[in-house]
Amino acid sequence: MLLSARIDATPPRRQPAAGSILAALAGAAAATAGEIAAIPGDPTGAARRIFTESLRGAEVAAIAWPDGDRPEFRVRGAEFVLALCPMEGADGLDGGLPAGTIFSLRPAGADPEAAFLAPGRMQAAAGFVTYGPRTLLTLTDGTTTTTRIFDPQSGSFRPPSVLRLSREPAILGEKPRGAACARKAAPACRSLAAGAQRVLTRGGLHVVTGDPRAGTGIRLVHEAAPVALAIEAAGGAATDKRGRAILDLPADDLDRRTSLAIGPAREVADLVRGLEADRDAGGSPLFAPRGLLRG
Repeated sequence: MLLSARIDATPPRRQPAAGSILAALAGAAAATAGEIAAIPGDPTGAARRIFTESLRGAEVAAIAWPDGDRPEFRVRGAEFVLALCPMEGADGLDGGLPAGTIFSLRPAGADPEAAFLAPGRMQAAAGFVTYGPRTLLTLTDGTTTTTRIFDPQSGSFRPPSVLRLSREPAILGEKPRGAACARKAAPACRSLAAGAQRVLTRGGLHVVTGDPRAGTGIRLVHEAAPVALAIEAAGGAATDKRGRAILDLPADDLDRRTSLAIGPAREVADLVRGLEADRDAGGSPLFAPRGLLRG
């Protein structure tokens, strides 16, 4: 069963105050897409400058950049805070792989700094952009997930006229152990945004391995939580590979890391069960439920 990513012209339902912030993010994404097309190489620095300039007048209480230990405070009393990763997966661009931008809007509340660390279900809106042969903008308000394609001629995002879904199952990202490994694995995506977009349009799983105790994996606040909101709103599931929903995890700090598995809910559940069985067996196929020593 594939995720149902809705593609239409109606934006996700959201608080009116968020509209101008999302518009600024879309404008910056369009400019970043042009930068990538015009100048080969790593556009990370350019993307940071473009998004910084686009958000200069945005009504946000604080912005959390992925390279900062603390948020950058902006407009006192503003309704939202913004966690923004302007460019991820850029090291794959030279090899023809996509890159992405990921963002998350949260209610600022009385303590904007603490708002970033709350569980991801507190997000008011989130989304990501994938840069590749086409530039796609995916938005969610936690109830609906929509995707738009960038039209270079008009310089704006609009819905595609035709979207063809492939029902071929695949495992995307790092190959996990467990029952789901029997599937044919697809090439790994260095970009989480691109991996999530592929899950939404083609199904299958995208898996990232990490251990928060060792500081490995992806960032919970900047990457995992926004993607999880879009995946769940499209009917799927996002877990830390131990059965805990990503959106239920609080963060100790902005650099909190996590492993991640996203995809259709049933397939994610099967993967978690397979991984649990592997852990119970000590990771050895000899002691797996159907292994040589546990027949």
